[in-house]
Amino acid sequence: MNNELFNHPAFKTRSELLQVDDRVTLAYDRAKAVFKAWSTSYAAPCSQYSCVLIMVSPDLNVEEIVTCSKRFWEMQADPIIVLDVGCSNILGCHINLFLGTLGALLPRRPDLGPVISQALRCEFFGNFLLSEVAHGLDIMNLETTATRVQDGFILHTPHPGAAKFMPPTTPIRGYPKMAIVLAKLIVDGKEHGTHPFLVATSDGRRMCAGIASIRLPPRSGSSPLDYAITTFDQVHLPPSAFLGFSMENPANRQTLLHRYIWRIGVGSMAIPMNSVTATSFIATIGADYSFRRHVQGKGSEKVPIISFRTQQLPILHATAIAYVLEAWRPHAIEQFMEQGIDPRVRHGLAVVFKTTVCRLVTMCAQDVGERLGAQGTFVHNLISQMEMDNRGISIAEGDILVLCIRLFSELLLERYSLPQPSRQDTLLARHSAHMFSACSSLLSSFPRGHKDERFNSIILPQCEAAISALGQAMAYSFALDDGVPKPLLDLFECAMIKQDSAWYVEHVGVTGDIRRDWEDLAAKATLPDLRDYVDALGVRAWVTAPIISDEAWKDWLPLLKVHRSPSRIEQNEAEDAIRLMAKL
Repeated sequence: MNNELFNHPAFKTRSELLQVDDRVTLAYDRAKAVFKAWSTSYAAPCSQYSCVLIMVSPDLNVEEIVTCSKRFWEMQADPIIVLDVGCSNILGCHINLFLGTLGALLPRRPDLGPVISQALRCEFFGNFLLSEVAHGLDIMNLETTATRVQDGFILHTPHPGAAKFMPPTTPIRGYPKMAIVLAKLIVDGKEHGTHPFLVATSDGRRMCAGIASIRLPPRSGSSPLDYAITTFDQVHLPPSAFLGFSMENPANRQTLLHRYIWRIGVGSMAIPMNSVTATSFIATIGADYSFRRHVQGKGSEKVPIISFRTQQLPILHATAIAYVLEAWRPHAIEQFMEQGIDPRVRHGLAVVFKTTVCRLVTMCAQDVGERLGAQGTFVHNLISQMEMDNRGISIAEGDILVLCIRLFSELLLERYSLPQPSRQDTLLARHSAHMFSACSSLLSSFPRGHKDERFNSIILPQCEAAISALGQAMAYSFALDDGVPKPLLDLFECAMIKQDSAWYVEHVGVTGDIRRDWEDLAAKATLPDLRDYVDALGVRAWVTAPIISDEAWKDWLPLLKVHRSPSRIEQNEAEDAIRLMAKL
């Protein structure tokens, strides 16, 4: 979308020069600006919602959110979101989790229409309160309770360990908040499963009655937000707050809970979308700085630091990875949105995408950031901030390692299977297939199967690597199908081989010397066109790092506070003032 949000006042503001509280408020201003740029006023639903890929409007409305339309996915890839993960998190909670959950209920709960209309106009921001301090991902043992009484429900946090953890619930002036809160339903003293409840948490000035929000300190190096610990003290809710299907005791509590939190699976696929775009930012910043920065050799001539192979390789690899991930992204969405697939397969595809993207972004940020020297450590140059933001993305909607352990274990147990790379003959596809077959053979040799102690000690440590290998092979295959230039494909392949070089030596004879020579040839083929490749990534208009050009640096430097010794006149005036004060 050519929305030119990079010219919006909220994004022209240099957030690194603000205090933390002001940066948090700015994140909400930015989230409102982004959502308004993508959305339209709420209209009454025109159809029953189902998870299909459609395009019904030029704007993002409630139906597009619920159905995960093309427009919904396009918004996730807006480059502006990369600049502020706090803004991204607000939008993820508000659009995907809150509006996505409420919107799906409209056919049977038309009374929710006014609330959704207000949410679409950003009259408040919505949250989704699931995890608790003492339970984390163990969502089957949540302890927040909602006890049914004659005139509604009483929402309560029984002890500190049952407090809701992480969602940003503190009061922000001008931005009221609501939340979907997952709590155990108590009917006549008996538990009736975990259900969602609609709760107003703050009014834009203060917390609502009985609700407390303890703001957590800022996360290290990342864009700040008012992440919090939230508790409820005998909060009365009206009957309409119940968002569940039935108050009867469910036959299968786990299945019911997963029906309620289905948007988390969508989030697992959605939140890495801006990480893909972040790779383009990293490549662009690294390349622009390396062409701009010069060093003096033994003679009088200055040379750009991009002249050195040690500077070239991290930037070349980041550029290649950016191209491959950009090629994979639409295919990953298409596979995820395919109608009629097993929900477990849908979630598994999201895990593969998230794992692969997040790990590659971390690798690029570390390698390129280090080649920027001291400049790479500052948040205003974005790369170190994006690295820390990506750590948060790796954990959000389920942390990568836990997701990979569950997915790979279920694949080995043949409970379902995932689509395989379209090019089975590539080195990366052979690597992925062998990892699966080797672990499958190991599992079959265990007398107690997946309950054997060796499953924990031998198989589990390989789960993430196996899922990453599958993702790398899928990404490479789609990039090959889409015609990504061969030098970039070769660089990507070399970078992936380097991650498990022992396997390639043992099984396909790609020694370190061979890989080095392949990489050298690919680098030589790419370098003459590096500027063009980086330009074609198309993110420079959104990049705010002042080190990318002399002009950007000159514009940014005067914004900083200057400390200097006083002039002679200022010093004399100060001494005169001191003498005058002494006389008084």
